[in-house]
Amino acid sequence: MSTVFPSVFLRSMIRYIGKIFFLMLCFTWNIQVSGQSIDDLRKERESLLEEISNTSRLIEQKRETRQDNLRELNLIDREIAARRKLIDNFQHEIDQLDNQIEVNQMLVNDLESDIKQLKEEYARLIRDSYKRKGQLNQLMFLFSADGFSDAYLKYRLFKEYSRYRQKQGEKLIESQSRVQGLLKEITEQKGEKQEVLNEIENELKRLEDNRVRKTRLVQRLKTEQEWLQQSLKEKEAAANELERKIKDLIAAEKDAEISMEASVEFADMMGKLIWPVEEGVIVNPFGEHAHPVLKNVIIKNNGVDIQVVTNTDVFCVHPGQVSTIVAIPGLNKAVIVRHGKYLTVYGNLVDVFVRKGDIVNAGQKIGTVFTSEAEMKDVLHFEIWEESTKLDPERWLLR
Repeated sequence: MSTVFPSVFLRSMIRYIGKIFFLMLCFTWNIQVSGQSIDDLRKERESLLEEISNTSRLIEQKRETRQDNLRELNLIDREIAARRKLIDNFQHEIDQLDNQIEVNQMLVNDLESDIKQLKEEYARLIRDSYKRKGQLNQLMFLFSADGFSDAYLKYRLFKEYSRYRQKQGEKLIESQSRVQGLLKEITEQKGEKQEVLNEIENELKRLEDNRVRKTRLVQRLKTEQEWLQQSLKEKEAAANELERKIKDLIAAEKDAEISMEASVEFADMMGKLIWPVEEGVIVNPFGEHAHPVLKNVIIKNNGVDIQVVTNTDVFCVHPGQVSTIVAIPGLNKAVIVRHGKYLTVYGNLVDVFVRKGDIVNAGQKIGTVFTSEAEMKDVLHFEIWEESTKLDPERWLLR
């Protein structure tokens, strides 16, 4: 064996260790990052599927009134939007899987190249050992040392070299098998997701019937221009009255001691608040948006409107204290609960089960949504305020 063996071995060891470390780092990073992202997509998909299911059930509660026509129109719009998001969700997951497959294929190619090189080095080692008569070669290698320390170092290098080759060969083969198995699994998952995507796309095509239905509803409601404008005017008046009551309450309590602890606890609940109803669909989102029928008319909403089934109970979304209960024409009763510097507002209630000053817990029943058999007004109006600032409740509720 050549005397350059130790330096060649060290360079080989450093090269292999560096490559293996890099490959394993990339492999681990890819699995963790992509895995987390896919988990998030799947959680979002579960939420969308639940929303679609709830929306479909509400649409089935059909009544032939103009109020119900508007209600059904809002629900159909919401369902179509949810299904489009669902298709985007599946496509994003497929994109993630494609990226993961690409990276893993690169890792497999690298591992296969290393294994090939390793086999060639093994072959050279075997040929060299055979030519130099096996065990005698090791003795000659040791006897060529300049002293005891040099001989011991060469002995350790020889042993480490043999052990290293064996272990690295096993690890590379095992890694290749693992990555190939993962690639097979991901390819299967991609196929499954593609099948589901095709199914959802077909379902979206079937929603064309809903779009036709929506068009008929819009045309029908266009004949109710006067009623729509009057209805919108009443809703705006109710919203303005509720806003005035809330601002009056804030002004009246400005000198009161505000619990910072309660404020921090509520602030930490963004995206984690329980829903104020067991089942419901947001049919009128927060902020400004176009009216579904009236042209050039903008609707302004200080909270969200949640369509529910008849006789739905309403629950407090977070521990707090009832600040007041007010009567609002067009919104029946509204319960306002304080959580430090935050307020949650529950409008269009009947049969209120709490009183001013009561301490309430998350999930505690505070009332029932008002229902009119004639006009199907089973909608909960829900708002969140941070002092005098209106917040989007959809960002705070658990998805």
